Amino acid sequence: MSTEAVERRLYNALWWAKVQSTGPIVVDPDTPAVAGLTRATSGDTVWLVPTLPSGAGHGVLEELGAAPVPVELPNETARLLAICVACCWTDRSAPAWPGTTGTLAQIRSVYAGMRGRAEQPSDLTLIIGSLRRLHATHWLLWDEKSAEVRLGPRVITWTAADLSTLRDLCRHLPEPPPAVLPTEPAEPAEPSADDALPDEPDSEASDD
Repeated sequence: MSTEAVERRLYNALWWAKVQSTGPIVVDPDTPAVAGLTRATSGDTVWLVPTLPSGAGHGVLEELGAAPVPVELPNETARLLAICVACCWTDRSAPAWPGTTGTLAQIRSVYAGMRGRAEQPSDLTLIIGSLRRLHATHWLLWDEKSAEVRLGPRVITWTAADLSTLRDLCRHLPEPPPAVLPTEPAEPAEPSADDALPDEPDSEASDD
């Protein structure tokens, strides 16, 4: 085996070790391609995400370090992921990734609609808990400070069949209200012509 081939295998193994220990990771946009890892790009951010073999069983996924992560309240967590897909995948004729920004207000509205009742005091606790779990496993990118959510890099692994199922699911969910996002800070006003004039000399000042 040539030196170049050995270096390439070591390079790929290093990146796979990183992904297996941390999950999808953000890399420099100039990072060369890695065999078996997909680049998920959103704006200036690039993620490396494992590309799993079609129909891979649990044993294969475990060997690749990509076995499903067990979570508390799996049904509740799956429900929240579906809601966030409905809020963040607004153009369902386009790819799901990277999607658009959704808000906690949208999620709460759809959640209450799914339940068919007014929001309960315990609902917010369940919602936030699920959002944190989905963020930790890279299915969502949840910003708790701004109460905004985006789809995570792992959604890039969804197949055409997965997306077809999700489109059908979204049609059966309550329609989320429009997202209300913070407005951009106002630009400073341009100085007027009068503001730019120099101070006039004191007309009452006498010559020495």
